[in-house]
Amino acid sequence: MKTEQLIWFIDSRFFYKNTSLDKIVRLANIHHKQIKVIIDASAPLTGRGYWHLFDDTDTLSHEVIAELDKRQALLHKFFTMNAIKADIIVNQSTNYLQILNREVEKNANPLVVIEDIIAAKRHPIFQEFKAFKAPILLLSHTLWKSSINILAAIDPLHEHARPDALDENIVSLTQEWAISLKASWVIVHCCYIASVLTQYKNKLLAMHHEGLNIFAEKNRLPDEQCVLLEGIPEDALSSYVNKHHVDIIVIGLVARNKLEQFWVGSTTSALLCDPPCDMLLIKHQEH
Repeated sequence: MKTEQLIWFIDSRFFYKNTSLDKIVRLANIHHKQIKVIIDASAPLTGRGYWHLFDDTDTLSHEVIAELDKRQALLHKFFTMNAIKADIIVNQSTNYLQILNREVEKNANPLVVIEDIIAAKRHPIFQEFKAFKAPILLLSHTLWKSSINILAAIDPLHEHARPDALDENIVSLTQEWAISLKASWVIVHCCYIASVLTQYKNKLLAMHHEGLNIFAEKNRLPDEQCVLLEGIPEDALSSYVNKHHVDIIVIGLVARNKLEQFWVGSTTSALLCDPPCDMLLIKHQEH
């Protein structure tokens, strides 16, 4: 795995689940690099939805600071016991995204790790994933199996002007993770045929099969690792994840403008509303 730095962003309101800590340790042991932990305290300081109205002069109560210090010390102790080097900071600034990206820019191949919670209580940073300058690993509360399964979601027909390089990056990173984690993996492409096009179904399916086959041949992927699913992508992917016990979905995160999002929508955005498993989000910025 080419990752040079793990950057774990923790929402101080919930701290973390033990399942997330297990995954962090597993990843840290793979690349043998120091972990940067950012315990973000801006959400309890300002309140969800109103953080932008405050400035950095606002401070937390002594009781909250004492609790954060206690948790920080416990986390330091845990990493030390597991022979993992960790730099842990507590952030009280509302410019959490700037601080996070500053850490990202210090490293050649960083990975940002964030734990998911129920949508109604998510940190505001969930609305800013497309502003990140690194891949994002969104952790669910489900443990990884001893033998991990990874699914890479691609769109080789490049619908909605999807960039060619994005799918290739997804496959490349999936292969690296599969080797590092000793995981099984598949490449999945979804084909949704609207009811008004039913009469052209066979022709459209053949076109998607051909596109997937060409992509597989170009990237030297064996046929048995390439799957074509029918249906609305987010539904088809979620069903496949549940049926085949997938641990991680690797999927693209394309930064489009608001007008394009309105007309096009996004499979990734739909999955993020209720992630079926852990999601590794690969960023591509459109200019």
